[in-house]
Amino acid sequence: MGILRSAGATGKVHGLAISEISGFERLSKPNTLHKKIKVLESSGFICEGVRAGRAKTYYLTGDGINELPEKTRKDDIYNEKQ
Repeated sequence: MGILRSAGATGKVHGLAISEISGFERLSKPNTLHKKIKVLESSGFICEGVRAGRAKTYYLTGDGINELPEKTRKDDIYNEKQ
């Protein structure tokens, strides 16, 4: 969820695709990430956004944002990758 927050994926049109998320998560199998996303989605922490081509995108909901601990900008994973 921190990756979504760091990337600014907090609205339907600003979501990230699984391929983008896996670049930050460094998981070798998108299926593993997809399973985790489905659990977070059923918990109401993330939702499906608009499609990016054929890929589904996901964004962080208000409940998801409230569930995350506060972080400073320098600790954000997304900013470290750039």
